[in-house]
Amino acid sequence: MNFLKRLYYYSTGFIIGIIFLFFILNGKRASCNYTPNARVIDNISSKELIVDSNSQVYLSNEELINIINEGKVIFSKSMPNNKPCGLYLVKSGKFKLEVANCENNATVKIMTLE
Repeated sequence: MNFLKRLYYYSTGFIIGIIFLFFILNGKRASCNYTPNARVIDNISSKELIVDSNSQVYLSNEELINIINEGKVIFSKSMPNNKPCGLYLVKSGKFKLEVANCENNATVKIMTLE
């Protein structure tokens, strides 16, 4: 079989596969979070967000979730293996949040501005 025939068969199968995937995955929010930062942010934002009563956070939950989703986890200053809740430092623009990531909820403990 010459090269042009193989290229024709390969491209035909490839195009059919792309169209098939397009119809299967159409409208679904399929995403892959491979980086540790993306997994932690996704885990925190999927839980109920609670603001600690001692912290002076004056933002709504929607604003806090937006800040967390746009943020980056500073792993060198975080304590993910802390018991019972891992502590993560999330930095987003001028905001720094300390978030306690528990099993059922996430608590914003401290928020500072730079």
